[in-house]
Amino acid sequence: MENPEVQNQEVIQTEKLPMEPISVPAMTTVEWIVTLLIMIVPVLNLVMLIIWASDQNTNLNKSNWAKATLILIAIQVIMVMFFIGTIIGSASGLMSELSSAGLW
Repeated sequence: MENPEVQNQEVIQTEKLPMEPISVPAMTTVEWIVTLLIMIVPVLNLVMLIIWASDQNTNLNKSNWAKATLILIAIQVIMVMFFIGTIIGSASGLMSELSSAGLW
């Protein structure tokens, strides 16, 4: 008599299928020109980057480009904040030194 636990156990084998590349239509030159013209407008560019990065119906190439651009903008903002903080800190230290020396 076989053990009922052994009967219920099945060996599950998964086949590893090769990943099929995703095929998306290439953006035309005119589409890229319109995209870059939209990037010139100051506030609209950030709004459109967020829309293109999050919209499922956007061309995959444009969506990936928008995501990368948003990441680079975030890095730039952090770097600018760091440099402005450094300049303000240095200026504050200089003003403090001048004030304590009686020159300011």
